[in-house]
Amino acid sequence: MSDDKYAQSKPIDALNSRGLTGKREYVRGLEQRADAEALSLLIECLCDESWYLRDQAEQALLRLGPDTAGVLLPMLEQGLWFTRTSAARVLGRFGHRPAVPGLLRLAEDANETVAAAARDAMVAIGRSGGAIRLAQSLHGLPPDSRKRRFDDIAAVDRHLGERLTRMMENAELMAAEGGDTLSDESDVVKASEEGFEWEVLTTPPAPDPETSGEGRAGTQTP
Repeated sequence: MSDDKYAQSKPIDALNSRGLTGKREYVRGLEQRADAEALSLLIECLCDESWYLRDQAEQALLRLGPDTAGVLLPMLEQGLWFTRTSAARVLGRFGHRPAVPGLLRLAEDANETVAAAARDAMVAIGRSGGAIRLAQSLHGLPPDSRKRRFDDIAAVDRHLGERLTRMMENAELMAAEGGDTLSDESDVVKASEEGFEWEVLTTPPAPDPETSGEGRAGTQTP
C-alpha cells in the first residue's frame, strides 16, 4: 500500500514498517480530523511501542487542547507503563484537576518512570490553579500515603508544598464543596490566601541576633 493511499482508520499495527515521515503524517491527519474515531486512534498511538509515534500523538493531543482530557483519564489505570506515562504527562500539561485522584494512585506505581510522571503531573496541576484539588485529595488519604505523596510533591516544588500545608491545616478549605470545579480562583480559596498574605505583610520580622543586644556577648539591652 502506498503512503498517499494509507487509510487513517487502519489498525495501528499497520504502521510498524513505516518510516518517521509516515508516522508523522498519520498523526497529523488524525489531529486535523479531531473526531471521536481520530481521538481513539490517537490514544492507540500512545499504546504503540514506537517512542516517536507516542511523542507525536502527545503533541497532537496537547494542540487539540483540554477537551481531549476525558479520553486520557482511563489510560491512567490501564495499559503498558509508557502509555500510563504519556497519559499522566499530557493531563499534567493540561492542568486537568479531575486527574488528581488517578495520579495519586499512579504515583504508587512500581515503575519509577510512571510514578515520576504522576508526581510531575500533580505538581503541574498544582501550579495551574489546582492546589486546592491536590490539598483536598491528599487530606483524604491515610496518613502514611499522604506523607509519601506530599513529600514527593514538596521535593519538586517547595513553595507548592508550603501552600498545600497551609491549605490542609485550614478546616474550612478541606470541607469546601465543589470537587473538580473548585479551583485556586474560587472565592473560598482566595479568601484564605488573602488572609495569609496579610499576616505575612503585617507580622514584624524576627530580631537579628547579630544586631540585637541579646545576641552580643557581654552586652545588655538598655
